[in-house]
Amino acid sequence: MPTVNERILEAQIKHSVYLERYKGGVLKKIIGLLNDTEADLIELIAARLASIEGRAFNLSPAETKRLEKLLEDIRKKREDVYSVIEKTISGEMNDFSQYEADFQIRLAETAGVQASFTMPSNAQLKAIVTSQPFRGRLLKDWAKGLAQEELQRVQDAIRIGITEGQTTDQIIRRIRGTKKAKYQDGILEISRRDAEAVTRTAVSHVANRARQEVYNANADIVKKLQYVATLDSRTTLICASRDGKVYDLGKEPALPAHFRCRSVLVAYFENDEVGDRASVFGPVPASTTFSEFLKKQSIDFQEEVLGVERAKRFRSGEALEKFVDKTGRTYTLKELKARET
Repeated sequence: MPTVNERILEAQIKHSVYLERYKGGVLKKIIGLLNDTEADLIELIAARLASIEGRAFNLSPAETKRLEKLLEDIRKKREDVYSVIEKTISGEMNDFSQYEADFQIRLAETAGVQASFTMPSNAQLKAIVTSQPFRGRLLKDWAKGLAQEELQRVQDAIRIGITEGQTTDQIIRRIRGTKKAKYQDGILEISRRDAEAVTRTAVSHVANRARQEVYNANADIVKKLQYVATLDSRTTLICASRDGKVYDLGKEPALPAHFRCRSVLVAYFENDEVGDRASVFGPVPASTTFSEFLKKQSIDFQEEVLGVERAKRFRSGEALEKFVDKTGRTYTLKELKARET
């Protein structure tokens, strides 16, 4: 008979698997916004550069003025894009914080915790998105920072291109990248990678803070928390070193611990029978590896984690490290709710 701690841990880790899909769904929206506006940006740059024939240091006063106007118009355009991105993430996270807090209460109740839990207020959950920083900045400041960093890269590419006597096509390739490389060799790809890191970390931040608000609102019930890291080849040393440790409520380390962090803190009850060490999906013997444990799971769950074809290859003996968590599957919040109802 599994203990309460074991039931909580297993449910939470499965929930974390689904959250990775949800992160992918949120990210899909954000990258979609960047991709949808990229063509407009490139069209603007190409059209304006065509009217600036001077290169190196041979720009006329009129061309210099046109260049400065181009850079200013780029700034306005991209600030607008990142403002939409910030509002999109914020709106999504406001809804998600409510769901996550509710899930944690339902999790404790279904695991057998004999107590009545209090739901954090709407204001407390909203503050997670609007007033609580992650990795040193508020979400709105991360969005502004991404816009400023991209603007600097684009402006530098244009100025350097003109100074070095590059053609308009050469400057555009530096910014957008090449078709041969699927446009992953241009500086706009850096913007997508940065947006991906911030988006995934923002979802982790909201999930962890929503859990924390539940724990804080029920401090008379939840007095300790256990750190659970994802045990795979991408786990950082800081998370691996904390995995399985139990902390007094209020003395636990902050999460996310780093960008793209997937670790979680779960409620831990001392008067419960202590199970074995915590693995990626639940308590298992200390010697059990992620791969060994996944082999014992149902085919459906293996396919949930790896995808159908990768799960087949995994069962045939192919190493897990080659493809874990790279299925590309995504969930909307509605799909996440349906999956866990």
